[in-house]
Amino acid sequence: MKDIKKLISEISKITSKYQHLAEVSGNNFNVFNVINVTTAEVRLHSRFIAELLNPNGSHGQGATFLKLFANKFEIALDTGVAIVEIEKYIGPLTDTTGGFIDIFISDNKDGVITIENKIYAPDQKNQLLRYYNHNKKNIFYLTLLGSEPYEKSYKYDNENKLDPEKDFQLISYKYDIKQWLIACRKEAVGLPLLREGISHYINLIETLTGQSSNDIMNKEIVDYISENQDNLKQAVLIAENLTDIKIKTQWLFWENLKQKLRENNLDLIEKDNLTWDNIRSYYQDTRNKNKYYGYWVKVFEKDDISIHFGIEIEDEIYFGFTMERNGKGGVAFNEENKEYRNLVLEINNNYRTSLGWLGSRFLSEGLDFRTFNTEAVFELADSKKLDIKTTKIVKKIVADINTLKLKLENTKWH
Repeated sequence: MKDIKKLISEISKITSKYQHLAEVSGNNFNVFNVINVTTAEVRLHSRFIAELLNPNGSHGQGATFLKLFANKFEIALDTGVAIVEIEKYIGPLTDTTGGFIDIFISDNKDGVITIENKIYAPDQKNQLLRYYNHNKKNIFYLTLLGSEPYEKSYKYDNENKLDPEKDFQLISYKYDIKQWLIACRKEAVGLPLLREGISHYINLIETLTGQSSNDIMNKEIVDYISENQDNLKQAVLIAENLTDIKIKTQWLFWENLKQKLRENNLDLIEKDNLTWDNIRSYYQDTRNKNKYYGYWVKVFEKDDISIHFGIEIEDEIYFGFTMERNGKGGVAFNEENKEYRNLVLEINNNYRTSLGWLGSRFLSEGLDFRTFNTEAVFELADSKKLDIKTTKIVKKIVADINTLKLKLENTKWH
């Protein structure tokens, strides 16, 4: 134990030194952090990537960046005439067709690229299947770490399903997009504004994917750990226990949150999906992992309708309101339920509607348990800060639930 404490202390000294240098040199400044759009899938990530890919983009470099992307993934595409679209509408939503594609690229020779961009948003039902039925070529499922989609995204039934090994390709921000951006930056070396804009975005990706952009610091840490067998032994021991540390940290968060919810007289619907094993699965399993777990509260019931509040985790924690008709979910987006959706959207303009949610939104606390590298997550190791954070979250939850209840009580239903 003494040796581990010494190792951690020495590494802490190294990181503190470089953190200070970053502060005084201005290297901590990132324009995307300043304007608080770091996880905005459409407003930032899809738009930024699409702008670089667009041969007619404001970067003024023609098809240079699109060619780099097409060559990286060996895609046959006439980049000179390609059209890049964001939120491409592909028809009315049905079980197996329609919806909106995050980034869609096409030429006039049947060359196509479809990109489904996932930062933290949960998978939608039959999403990849619907895109495949629109166009089967070059479908990319882009996530921070190259994660697999849920089966519900690509399988409707035994006849309408995709083969994860053949019908779409997994790519990541951490490796694929970052490598492409580095290549783009080399092409923009003589264009300071463009070059630095790409650099800021690369820095943001490194933050979101748990990578340090300080190669000199990383090398010093590696050199220190590998300089003798005791340091190396203790570092390996820490690494062996890191997953259990993450599981315990997340478990304590959920337990503390549950306590606060009950203290506010919220009657939780007990489900067996928030277990230690499922949190372990969240970190260890690559396939068929149960990432959807959390707490639920019944908010409203009338005739054949019931509305619930839920707080769950996929990569990041989100919460909101769902509804069922005659015990059947997935009906929130139906036209007949528009009035209910509007009531939720009136509560907070950050709520977003989907097939399963009248409205859902992400926490603003930066609790990214997947990459596990934000100050907000590290603070959970301090019991006082954990208590403050969960109290703040539950305060938001209670306010939204009470507001919706009041709106529902005061609404004259047809």
